[in-house]
Amino acid sequence: MFNLKLKPFLDAQDVIVYGHAYISRMREDVVPDETRHSIARQLRPLIDQLQGISDFDLCRTACESLARILTTQNGKNQIVGDLHYVRRALLDQGGLTSLAMFSASERDLISPPAPLFGPEVEAKFPDMGEDISESGKCLGYGLPTATVFHLMRVMERGLQRFGNEIGVTLANEKNWQNVLNEANKVIKALDHKLPRTKALAEAASHLYAVKVAWRNEVMHPKQTYTMEQAREIFDNCRAFIRDLAGLI
Repeated sequence: MFNLKLKPFLDAQDVIVYGHAYISRMREDVVPDETRHSIARQLRPLIDQLQGISDFDLCRTACESLARILTTQNGKNQIVGDLHYVRRALLDQGGLTSLAMFSASERDLISPPAPLFGPEVEAKFPDMGEDISESGKCLGYGLPTATVFHLMRVMERGLQRFGNEIGVTLANEKNWQNVLNEANKVIKALDHKLPRTKALAEAASHLYAVKVAWRNEVMHPKQTYTMEQAREIFDNCRAFIRDLAGLI
């Protein structure tokens, strides 16, 4: 899988088509330096993007050869022929290549501009970072069951930390429902006017929401999930882990 930007391909195709038409209509047999160098410059972003990607070697070497000719040769017929050849190479490459298009929200899950669960979570729970990141990538790529798998690993750590924080005995050894039941007993016994009590209650509420979405009390997820279910679990898991980070 390659992470390629489409714009360099489109720009290269545009300049090649325009350059071919423009130079073909010229009466002179010599192509001016400014025209040749301008086309060569506009090929550079595509050449740079394709460096090191062997599947695009033919396309890249064709563009490199054209750029080299444009900077060293000025004969009209040769340049017109080379422009036509590279245009065909780009079209042939396009016929062999399948593209996956991502929305802005999907792109931000795959390559997030900021930590998916926030900087506080990243700072306090570094051991969750890899699974949080992978859950976002899976959600962005449309893999709901894989998303839930990574979120389950995040929640296992979060559930244990929450149980320990609130005073549940042996929280690392108890299942989801037992931790939740004991946590609720602790919360009910606290002063409900205190901000921390409210924060604990909100965390428990999000924990319950994830449990319901999972539909399994012992944290063994069912075989498959839909995208809607994965998004619901992702949102509630993020809310719970964020709440937890604020409590610790």
